[in-house]
Amino acid sequence: MKHKKASDMAGKICALCCQGHLEAKRGREYFRHGEALIIIEDVPAWVCNKCGERYHHAWVFKRMREIAIHRDQLTEHLRVPVAHYQSGDEAA
Repeated sequence: MKHKKASDMAGKICALCCQGHLEAKRGREYFRHGEALIIIEDVPAWVCNKCGERYHHAWVFKRMREIAIHRDQLTEHLRVPVAHYQSGDEAA
């Protein structure tokens, strides 16, 4: 399978804010699969230089899903606290 190069989307206008331009970067993704949350490092993405929205090719998303499915093979684990948002100003 031939993957598209990073230059395919570089410089395009962000579909979310319509102001920024996309830049090829690698970063951290928080990927949910069922009840599991997986942190995946060094994921290729196009990131808006204005609002920070991230875009991925389908093959990148498929690879993240594959990593999450085989999460039992991961050796690095991170324990994080979980909080619930509470406020007296409930809008809905």
